[in-house]
Amino acid sequence: MISLGKSKKTHADIPTASMADIAFLLIIFFMTVTIFAREKGLTMLLPEKGEEVKIASRNIMQILVSPGGKVLVEEEDGALHEYRIADIRGAVEAALERTHDSVSVAIKISPLAPYSVMIDVLDEVKMADAKRISLIPFFEGGGE
Repeated sequence: MISLGKSKKTHADIPTASMADIAFLLIIFFMTVTIFAREKGLTMLLPEKGEEVKIASRNIMQILVSPGGKVLVEEEDGALHEYRIADIRGAVEAALERTHDSVSVAIKISPLAPYSVMIDVLDEVKMADAKRISLIPFFEGGGE
């Protein structure tokens, strides 16, 4: 019988010297290919810096958005009445008609109010074709 000698086993080694280079190139590749969505936010046209214009209080229509999402509109008599979002456009249009388009709409928003309610109120005011709109932070208990 012929005896076969022990066969030499070869170990397969993976060269790791270039592993860091490959990982670095993959990171750069995915960073350049990936598109990050930018938050666009609200687009508001701000007036140019100039003299402050005093507006008579009778020409300011106040809309308050409470922390709970309630929408309150100041009527001609100065009292606040709760409105549905769908009815805000009609109230703003009536105020614009009554003042011959010289009314400024001040939307006072609580920082705790739902974002969607604020956007809906702003959309309704814009659809009523109000030209002067102010967004003001509103804190219950006084202060602005």
